[in-house]
Amino acid sequence: MQGGNNAANKKSRMYASAEADANRFNLRGLSFLAPLALLAEVLNEFGLFNASRSIMLPAAILAAAALFLPVAIHLIYKKSKGKSAVECPWMRILIISCAFVGTAVLCVSITPHNAILIPIPMLMAAQYRHSNRMFAVVLAATLLLVPLSVYGGFFFGITDRNFLKGALTDEQAASFANRVAIATPKRMFELFTHYVIPRTLGFIGTALLVFGITRRSEKMLDRQSELSNKVREEMENRQQMQNHVIEVLSNLIETRDASTGTHIINTKKYVELIARAMQAEDKYRDILTDGEIELIKNAAPLHDVGKISVPDAILLKPAKLTPEEFDRMKTHTTVGGKLIKDLFAGLNDAQFLRIAEEIAASHHERWDGTGYPDGLKGESIPLAARIMAVADVFDALVSVRVYKSSVEPRAAMDMIYSESGTHFDPDIIRVVRTVEDKMIAVAESRQKA
Repeated sequence: MQGGNNAANKKSRMYASAEADANRFNLRGLSFLAPLALLAEVLNEFGLFNASRSIMLPAAILAAAALFLPVAIHLIYKKSKGKSAVECPWMRILIISCAFVGTAVLCVSITPHNAILIPIPMLMAAQYRHSNRMFAVVLAATLLLVPLSVYGGFFFGITDRNFLKGALTDEQAASFANRVAIATPKRMFELFTHYVIPRTLGFIGTALLVFGITRRSEKMLDRQSELSNKVREEMENRQQMQNHVIEVLSNLIETRDASTGTHIINTKKYVELIARAMQAEDKYRDILTDGEIELIKNAAPLHDVGKISVPDAILLKPAKLTPEEFDRMKTHTTVGGKLIKDLFAGLNDAQFLRIAEEIAASHHERWDGTGYPDGLKGESIPLAARIMAVADVFDALVSVRVYKSSVEPRAAMDMIYSESGTHFDPDIIRVVRTVEDKMIAVAESRQKA
């Protein structure tokens, strides 16, 4: 049930984001169209058009105002509310309504041949996810523009000899009264049959095509959402499998060495504390992303997985190991790296596999190159392994082992600091100082438990 709700919420957010993008696109379009309405009046003053100034001037101003209104409201809303209005559900209605009003005014006032303007509101509406009701309303409003443009152009617009049939001179046609005088029922019917009907049929076809494309885009978005949900479910299942494998391996290690179980838990906490502190620095901000830190934290419990190959006589020996025994103990790094590679290769998570393998194989490398198994030096040691090394040694110092007693946490910190530049990365030690109290708190809570 929870998964279904998450999928529905994600789909809803996807559609909301798509609508906000459509609002942004349409607002930019209106910002471009509004000045063009005023430009039409300017061109009319220079004689490019032949419309009556008494009609053209107020029409241009009204059209520009209607087209710019959504832009103005968006700017005012953003300034007063501190957030964009493109995410508001009413913005879509405002944009489409104002586009229809502005287009209608221009179609009526300029010319009956301004049919190219009529699809603009419909094309803007097609940017949005729509229902059948929305399609019907937009189509009806678009078709209403057709007779408005034809008959409005006849009575108010630029003289059109096809309309007037040469019955009036230009001076006579400029008068609304003269145009009314020749508006006989026969002429009105001719306008309907020769202009309104053909354009109506044409725009019906255009509307069906435009909204058909919109419907297809909507289905593609639904399909994208379904695929996204499948990918998410697959990733969750893979993560659960991965966590299960980690848990089984951790429990297996704990059955070999009881101290290792709590060591796994605490080193995971230390690793996250250190990595989060490093993330705040410019040098590591782009490297230690939230996702990378999550992978390092999840991989940390596997750092000693190779110890399952070490005999109990060595692993649980209550005394110092002989050189031969220590050599055998050191193999847990290479064994651990290989074991992780074999176990997690089938999960198809290259990033986790890389980090887990690096931690298991290299957490005993030293900054000065004297560590094992490969004698890596400095930044050639993987970053995740360098972080793990600090967490591993600190927890080992504050913990009781069969061969030693625990060290007081602050004394352990001083020992860690003393090996900056030899055992540990100096940059990491510098960051550890900023989370020292938090790490000590974790260690003290463990000692009290």
